[in-house]
Amino acid sequence: MKKTPTALFFGWALSLMLSACTVATQTIKIPEAEPSSTQTDAESTEERELEIVTLLPFDGIPAIDDPDFLNASQADEEYEPDELVIGVEFNGDARAYSIPHLSSHEIVNDTVGGVKIAVTW
Repeated sequence: MKKTPTALFFGWALSLMLSACTVATQTIKIPEAEPSSTQTDAESTEERELEIVTLLPFDGIPAIDDPDFLNASQADEEYEPDELVIGVEFNGDARAYSIPHLSSHEIVNDTVGGVKIAVTW
């Protein structure tokens, strides 16, 4: 059976995603819901071993650096009228950052009106 470039790409992508997943065990202290009046703070916590699963490696979601923007008429065509945005304005320079787009990147590093900012979601 001959593998197509598409099948090879998806196989590579799946392999990369699975290799990025890590599992670690960590012991943490958890406060009891209702400690008794005779317990001290140290006695009112219990230690439990929990499994922490990390799906993405460190810096697995790339930030947007030096973003490109649409003009008003392009934005009217691209986005829904009720789409949520984070709006920023410094020194008469205004930007709107789409919340749905930020959901896949989480951080935008930009300069607005001469002020360096980081927009996070």
